[in-house]
This record gives sequence, structure tokens and C-alpha cells, in this order.
Amino acid sequence: MRDISNISGKPHSYFGKIEQGIRGLDILELLELCQWLGIDYRSAINQINKL
Repeated sequence: MRDISNISGKPHSYFGKIEQGIRGLDILELLELCQWLGIDYRSAINQINKL
């Protein structure tokens, strides 16, 4: 979480809350997160749809 915090400029607690399910993501935040992680957003959405 600290690595992505450094990349994104967001506090590590932001990512901790997402990971724990305390905080959700809207679509724009999901797109940003994919960009920070180097993940194709279409692939991420396809994986979400499989859940």
C-alpha cells in the first residue's frame, strides 16, 4: 500500500480502507487505480463481472 500511496499521492489509509471494504470506489477512482497499478481497466471490469 505504501508503494501505491507514493505513486498516487493518496495516503496509505485510503487504500487500506478500500482493501478492508470500508470504502468503495466510483468508476473514476477505479480507472485511476488501474492506471496506478498498470492494469488495463477493461480487463479489471471483465474480472469484476465474473464475480
